[in-house]
Amino acid sequence: MSLTSVVSWSLVSGYKTLLGAGRDPRHSPTSKGSTEAQKAVMEHLQTLLLSLLLVMCPPASANYPWKWKERGGEAKAASRAHPTPYMAYLQGKDKNFCGGFLVAPSWVMTAAQCLVHKPLTVILGAHTLQRREDSWQTFEVKEYHCHPGFTSPKKGNDILLLKLNGNATSNSHVRPISFEKSKVRGGSECSVAGWGYRTATVTLREATVTVIRQRDCLSHYPGLADNLICGRSRSSGVPEKGDAGDPLVCNNKAYGIFSYRHNNWPGFYTHIAPFLPWVNSVMKSA
Repeated sequence: MSLTSVVSWSLVSGYKTLLGAGRDPRHSPTSKGSTEAQKAVMEHLQTLLLSLLLVMCPPASANYPWKWKERGGEAKAASRAHPTPYMAYLQGKDKNFCGGFLVAPSWVMTAAQCLVHKPLTVILGAHTLQRREDSWQTFEVKEYHCHPGFTSPKKGNDILLLKLNGNATSNSHVRPISFEKSKVRGGSECSVAGWGYRTATVTLREATVTVIRQRDCLSHYPGLADNLICGRSRSSGVPEKGDAGDPLVCNNKAYGIFSYRHNNWPGFYTHIAPFLPWVNSVMKSA
């Protein structure tokens, strides 16, 4: 039985009791006992009526998206889950920066070209960079593991592993992402997120990326290095140069690492799966 039904039933019962007390021949209307009995029943009815009103008509503030902090009386916005909790902001020297993503509690993956900006500071759980957020987890980099075959982005092997000086705490704002080991077909829609070009924008941006068939990509760019993926973004500003290291996410898993763009061509991404033996070897030995 619902709370509303229980209260309604109690109201009816109390009302009947009150009527019965008034009609009882053993009590005269002016008797002290009858008056006290009716008063007690009325107080009981008032309490039940108030409860019924609260159940049927809750306060308007019940649906507000904030929680009241009793000590200090501060109204604070309720925390919401980060849409891309794996994202990492890599802050380098001379105000340079890159993107990256958490792949294990103490490991971040990014593009090898970002190594020139070291020492790097890794910020996890960030969405707005204009000011520090409560969700941030900041780490220094303990070890840099660049793929030995990397020389320049256009020659491929643009992959770098960062060993953090501590373990990230997983929550709604920070969480590792797993790898997509299966091949993603051309025409599939994936996504990429990043903070922008040259100077970091205020908030993290995300764009849909359509994977281009490798055959079509090679026909337009025959000198394409091995293990690179072509992807066309629906946004003209994402990804850009400053987004190097951002993950290409397909099926909610990391499939590629943004490396570069060639003029007005779609973006080029390092295909992660072929490098997984190297990745596993580095993470186990460190």
